[in-house]
Amino acid sequence: MASFWTLFKQFFPPASKWSPDEIPDLTGKVALVTGGNVGLGKETCKHLLIKGCTVWLAARSKSKAEQAIADLKKETGKEALFLELDLNDLKAVKESAEKFKSQNPALHILICNAGVMVPPIEQVTAQGYDLQFGVNALGHFFLIQKLLPLLKATSNSLAETRIVWVASSAQFYFKNPPVDYENLTDTPSRKKLGKQGLYTQSKFITVMLGIYLAKLLAEDQNSNVISIYLDPGNIQTELGRNFPPFVATLMAWTILHPVSKGVLTQLYAATSPEAAQYNGKYLRPWARLGEPHPQTKDEAEQKKMWDYCLAAIKDY
Repeated sequence: MASFWTLFKQFFPPASKWSPDEIPDLTGKVALVTGGNVGLGKETCKHLLIKGCTVWLAARSKSKAEQAIADLKKETGKEALFLELDLNDLKAVKESAEKFKSQNPALHILICNAGVMVPPIEQVTAQGYDLQFGVNALGHFFLIQKLLPLLKATSNSLAETRIVWVASSAQFYFKNPPVDYENLTDTPSRKKLGKQGLYTQSKFITVMLGIYLAKLLAEDQNSNVISIYLDPGNIQTELGRNFPPFVATLMAWTILHPVSKGVLTQLYAATSPEAAQYNGKYLRPWARLGEPHPQTKDEAEQKKMWDYCLAAIKDY
């Protein structure tokens, strides 16, 4: 558990020293944003489009994605492209990744933004994994594995490509590290951990995977891909739709910030020239370097989780 002061700063960060106006020209670059149809994802797509980037908006719902694309075109004058992506199903993730690769010779920015928070406890993925682990961590892990060769091929000594993992301060609330692997599938112990515990676990795992990927990328002398993981802050988005109404209202009045602020950290990670030096680094609100949960840095546990995820996707 983080200290009171750490959490206070997360709830009420100082004003950002960075603005989306500082995003460089992205003409000729290609970005893929998961969960791009709402909230932080949609706002991220907007700013990337404004700067000339070719943006693929990945979402599960075609109708919601098309509405978001129409909204973005009205705001920016530019049109995002739709990629159907269901992170709940590993087979579907593979199909989406293959479709993306067939239509794109390059990928410069991959922003793993989509997520679920405290859904009904009975919900699991198509392969039987806890839904929050499956969508927030495993689904993105598989997407990265499928697109990493393209990210590597796109990178060179003068221009890095970037993978941005959107985690959360929820990692600091994960009470019982290391991860109990029984809680990753539909077991009695998973249900005992509860919806909130499963959410904090999924974000703790996201950070571990982001750190370990950065280590592997740093060891690869033949490419220039970087992995950055971050906490966007406490933001008022649809992610909290499963909270009771009175809880959601209370949070909105007290600790939640607008999407315009929440988008800062992932845009900075994805586009800032300075952030090109941040492979393996953790960013906190708003676009500042920070430190993750200390136990996410356990290399043995990172590798154990990495190998578990590799085994989970091997038949897909």
